[in-house]
Amino acid sequence: MPRKGPEMKRKQKFGFSQIPPCHVGTTEVVGGLFCGGESEVIDMISKPVQVDTLIPLNKLEANIWDMGFRGEILYYPIHDYGILPDDVLDELVSKILCRINNNKKVGLFCFGGHGRTGYVASVVLGKLGYDDPIKFLRSKYCKNAVESSEQINHIAEVLEKPELAEEYAATSRIYMPDDYWGHYTLPSVSTGYISTHSSKSSNKDICKNCAYYYAGKCQEYMVYVQGNDSACTEFAKRV
Repeated sequence: MPRKGPEMKRKQKFGFSQIPPCHVGTTEVVGGLFCGGESEVIDMISKPVQVDTLIPLNKLEANIWDMGFRGEILYYPIHDYGILPDDVLDELVSKILCRINNNKKVGLFCFGGHGRTGYVASVVLGKLGYDDPIKFLRSKYCKNAVESSEQINHIAEVLEKPELAEEYAATSRIYMPDDYWGHYTLPSVSTGYISTHSSKSSNKDICKNCAYYYAGKCQEYMVYVQGNDSACTEFAKRV
């Protein structure tokens, strides 16, 4: 079940003020497999979760040892919105399944805990026998899990379930839930950035002045934005 401990840490890190994230804390999606974002690693290594194995899909700072972690680290970096080569993915999934089948706790995470985390977790769930691992993950963990068409197509391919690609195929490189399209245009082919589109903020603020904006990315929609873009109606002033 999701834990509420990291919520305040997340708000403090990004300057949020009473802004609910799409998911809060580390979630055990199936027995022994925990998913989350980079800001939730402290939750994964602390009691009561206290994973035996951490699997960073983007990066992991060396201060993990200062936090007291003494478990195993399996580093499998993936480009944002990207996928792994077939043989590497098969190796990683096999290692995860081996550990959870031996009652070990595995913590899987990337920056936001959505695209890369959702992609690998979906393959694991598929190998465990879930007919629709993407649907299960989005209902159990986070509605924004699995972000790109490339990730969705690869999940469908390795699980030999073409119906998943048909069901979840996105209309752009970046997956966005249907109710988000009113806020953004399609990403630029050259930059991959998404610009705010229709629902503008009435006070003419810009994205980089919003509490959701951090390092070129909108933490509300988990997509890249240009800092000088006009803010959408979800604008929340930094505190």
